[in-house]
Formats: sequence, C-alpha cells, structure tokens
Amino acid sequence: MTTGAEQGEIAEVGSPVMVPADPAVDRRHAWRWTTIAIGIAAALLALCNAVALTGWLDERTPTATTERLRAPIEQWQRTTAALHLDALRTRMHRWWDAARAARFGDEHPGEPGAG
Repeated sequence: MTTGAEQGEIAEVGSPVMVPADPAVDRRHAWRWTTIAIGIAAALLALCNAVALTGWLDERTPTATTERLRAPIEQWQRTTAALHLDALRTRMHRWWDAARAARFGDEHPGEPGAG
C-alpha cells in the first residue's frame, strides 16, 4: 500500500515481482486443512468451555430463540462440569484471577494504577 501524499489518497500496489501461480499447488488441500482446523477448534471450545456459551447467551437480547436455547446450553454446562471437561478452563481462570489480584509494593485495589 502506498499513499499519494499530494492528494491524501491510498492506492493498492501489487507485488513488484510477477510470480505465476503454481499449478502443482492443490488449493482444495488448503481449504480442507483450514476447515478441519476450525472444526476441531470449535468442537474443543464447545467441549471444554461451555461457560462461554452460557455467557454468550446471557449477552443476547432475550427472544423466543434465546429462551429455547437456554435450557440445553445450561444442561450442557452442567454436564461438562460433572465430567470435569471444564477442568482446564477452571484452572486457567483461577490463574488469571490470581494474576489480576497481584499487587506490587504498597498498591491497594481501587487506587490509580492498581488495575
């Protein structure tokens, strides 16, 4: 990206080197890999961080749809807690709370700079 300073414009500039596309590169493989990676990440988040689903639902404006979703999502949260699938999230949340509560020197909560 370059800027035309005299006119204050931004212009997109391509690569200064023309490189032809490689016909041997399988673009479908890249899409497949990306789709699988996103699917695995979503599944792991749903399994191990059901609290986030509940939080997301709580942030939505109440509608008939959100109310229909509430019972199954809350049941899923209870199920993951009972199976200890949320253990890693719980541990990391405790570490985060301890880090936020850390004080340096003679800081006190609520003072400027006490964060």
